[in-house]
Amino acid sequence: MPNIGKPSPNCHLCRQRRVKCDLARPQCQRCVKYGVQCPGYRDDQDLRFQHTDSVTFGNRRRKKQPQTPHPVSSSRPLDVVVFTPDSPASPASSHQSDTSGYRSAVTPPLPLLRSVHQHWTAESIPLVIGFYPGMDFLPGLFGSVKPDHCLVLAGQVFARAYMINSFRRKTDYRELSKLLSNALASVQKAIMSTKAYTSDSTIMALMMGDVERRSFITAQERGFAPESPWHIHGQGILSLMRARGDRQLYTRRGRQIFYIMHNMLQIQYTLTNTPSPPEFDHWLNIIEQTMHPVEAALLQIGRSISSACSLLSKLIPIVRSGDTQRAVASYKALLSEFNDAEFAMSEWIRASPEHQAGPHAELLMSEWMRVSPEFEQVPAPAYDYFWNAWRSAQIKVHHMMILLTNLVQHSPDSPFSPEALQSRRELCLQVIAASSRDVVNTIPTSLGGKAPCTYSNTPTAYYDAIRLIWPLTHVYILPTVPAHLREAAREALLRIGREQGIMAALKPRPLVVQFPPEALKGIPVDDVDDSEAYLPCIVTKTRANGHMS
Repeated sequence: MPNIGKPSPNCHLCRQRRVKCDLARPQCQRCVKYGVQCPGYRDDQDLRFQHTDSVTFGNRRRKKQPQTPHPVSSSRPLDVVVFTPDSPASPASSHQSDTSGYRSAVTPPLPLLRSVHQHWTAESIPLVIGFYPGMDFLPGLFGSVKPDHCLVLAGQVFARAYMINSFRRKTDYRELSKLLSNALASVQKAIMSTKAYTSDSTIMALMMGDVERRSFITAQERGFAPESPWHIHGQGILSLMRARGDRQLYTRRGRQIFYIMHNMLQIQYTLTNTPSPPEFDHWLNIIEQTMHPVEAALLQIGRSISSACSLLSKLIPIVRSGDTQRAVASYKALLSEFNDAEFAMSEWIRASPEHQAGPHAELLMSEWMRVSPEFEQVPAPAYDYFWNAWRSAQIKVHHMMILLTNLVQHSPDSPFSPEALQSRRELCLQVIAASSRDVVNTIPTSLGGKAPCTYSNTPTAYYDAIRLIWPLTHVYILPTVPAHLREAAREALLRIGREQGIMAALKPRPLVVQFPPEALKGIPVDDVDDSEAYLPCIVTKTRANGHMS
């Protein structure tokens, strides 16, 4: 039976038997005598007496409560307080107090509420769903998996990354690293399974891991080597897309997931100057045969970015080599491929003005396109992300075309007239300026821009900031972009890093790529200030690991 007497410094087992404890540590001889494990001696302040059951506790509590000599009659009406414009409070009944304008109702005392502590993982799934309001399939996808599924674990990593970035800037990343390792192990297990590796939940879990990397890895940490984790992650997504095959395009959820993964990979190929895999053309052709009218813009954007990636994979090696003869020999074919891609996109925009990239857009895509106000339409918010990905590719490919044109002009045996080359440079500069201006116009007011936005401390605003990093980075790092647009992009990136805590927005300049002086002739000097005064004082993952070691 429990000891309900005066607290004593005896061990728990000795109190139960109402015997004295010899206070021996770590175990008393009394417990040894009875052959049981002794819980050990505890100090008075550590003792806690508990009742055997709730019924006994309730009976004893009722006995201790004082009895009311004159109980309140149940027939007495309650005095209800009614607030009127004339007085602060006036009773609804005829009985009114002489000292106040109200009579308190006879009510029993409210019970003392007990605080309920809930682990943060219980809110991770609603938080992830709030990040992606356009993915209406996520609630059903989360509801169809078990709590230990790789999708749930990846969602916990994503939610933890958001909470650390938003509320706990100077924190220990070991918990996040542990969660990430568990999620990656679960994803690997799902990929090895013959039933789960092609499921929607597995590829979405891999996608969330890629978004988490965007939050915590800077351009320097990410790297551009093929063996970097960022590239390996993209290869994993492409492998799953290949394993899913054509059947992923014949369901609504599968096609939605395809657009997400396809665009993520195209951004990676744009940054790394890599051509798109041949499967992309095959899948886009299937979509063209079975597409809904609202998918036309996504289809054309995907094809245009694929053309830009193909051009970049050919332009970059020629320009970096500085070989003028090779530049002259390849210029005509590259210019023809460049013009064909521009013409296909401009003709589609002429035929479908309702899919224009925004109310402020002035898309000077080629000499065949002239923008007029009747083309301006307000798009759906989800399209801004895809249009910005296309604008980023446009800015980069036109920048590299300017460098190639400079090399061709410096060749002693160039068959192209200087006037034609100068016209090409001016046209590319116009496209770069127009596309950069459209990107800057999508910066929300919370980041210093003009576009409408949600509240800055919401998960949706956080995810929108992540999606702006890549296009703003292209606007910021290329010297052919007008200086005022580069400065606006830089300020927005620094505010993303400072206010949202997203590390990828800090120091977005990649490793310096050396181009020959002939290719850089006529390009404005890169005079955008990158001093430390502009960088926010945020502890990055590298610094945090240095402090922990």
